[in-house]
Amino acid sequence: MKKLALSTLGLISGLAYGGAMEAIPATSEGQVTLMNWTEQPYNHWAFRNAGVHPSLMVPRGGEISPIPYALDENLPTLSFKYQGEAYTVRDAMTADSTDGYIVIKNGKIIAEEYFNGMTERDHHLWASSTKSVVGQAMGLLVEQGKVSVDDMVQTYIPELKNTHFGKRTVRDVLNMVSALDYSEDYVNFTPGEVSTEYFRRLGFVPAFDIMASDPKKSDIPRSILEFLPEFEKNPDLEPRDRFEYHSPNVDIAGWIISRVSGQPLQTFVSENFWSKLGAEHDAFFMADVGYMPIATGGFNTTLRDFARVGLAMVNNGQYNGEQIFPKNWVKDTFKLTDKEREQMSNSIYKDPQSSVYDEWLEGYKNYLWVHDSKKGIATFRGVFGQHLYINQEKNIVIATFSSAESASNAARETNKPRLAAFEAIANHY
Repeated sequence: MKKLALSTLGLISGLAYGGAMEAIPATSEGQVTLMNWTEQPYNHWAFRNAGVHPSLMVPRGGEISPIPYALDENLPTLSFKYQGEAYTVRDAMTADSTDGYIVIKNGKIIAEEYFNGMTERDHHLWASSTKSVVGQAMGLLVEQGKVSVDDMVQTYIPELKNTHFGKRTVRDVLNMVSALDYSEDYVNFTPGEVSTEYFRRLGFVPAFDIMASDPKKSDIPRSILEFLPEFEKNPDLEPRDRFEYHSPNVDIAGWIISRVSGQPLQTFVSENFWSKLGAEHDAFFMADVGYMPIATGGFNTTLRDFARVGLAMVNNGQYNGEQIFPKNWVKDTFKLTDKEREQMSNSIYKDPQSSVYDEWLEGYKNYLWVHDSKKGIATFRGVFGQHLYINQEKNIVIATFSSAESASNAARETNKPRLAAFEAIANHY
């Protein structure tokens, strides 16, 4: 009954979420389109129905591995302070337009709530949290001896030979120290700029001209992969000098995984770990304009299945009686070198004067945001508030799906109390 009570509370509180797609047919004011799908209130619906873009299935397999309940009814109202302000866990979540959150301690669900029309059965876009799972997928090929992180990218992708990306090492792209001449700006899109053209192929910005082009008659790069040779080196930066959050690095990793394995990324993910997690539902990848899976931010699952990935990470890759991710790779992902710490220290994220300063970050490795390498604390992070918090020391996993007002988690002030809530929960236990 307690499980039903919490779930029902979330469902009732989320009935009114802005009116997007509520009417049948949708009103002009409530219609989700490719122009408004990332904006509130439309993103509450769109992020649960990312099939507004092309999508590629990632089938589950085997028996469902249930996550037992041991609900703590006091956890949502657990109070803490951040920068002098008092919050509860629920307040910190809802203030940043959280659609659902789940807290798991010692393998048992201790809190689970849903808002804004979302339910436990709804899929939701992971956004850039997808990056972290692609990093673990790469670990499978490294473990098998099929990929070396010290090799140049062009070793695996001859199409990139003598390009800037081609001359980078696999480690450079896994740690985002590739020194791209590129801006990860989700607001200012200058026509013709490489970053704008990248986001147009991603589907973040509609590209109706590319969608309508005939690949038999036009040599315009349609997919992200076709566009990757266009990236050049930042003239003011050397590779491996500092961490810069640049999404195209992950598209390179996804391409390597597919090329080396001989499988489309969605098939590799399904066969190698999604089918082994005991997931409740199939997953899917959002696809780009060329109908290729978006490795950098296209994964979609239910909230509990998102958390199951965290349960594998918190246990060094093991879950559901399977070694989902290689143990040595997971442990190495948390283990930062002095150089990797220095690369983060040199980044804008550790500049106290920056709007994206992050007090929690120690480093970034294999697309994982590492908070504390000794305690095994890290996060998957996706724009608009998608988080997977992993605390190996306390055996805690927290997953959140959100449809926040703006994309950048680092710059959005309402996201910071949520990160503080993760620590408050861990400290409480």
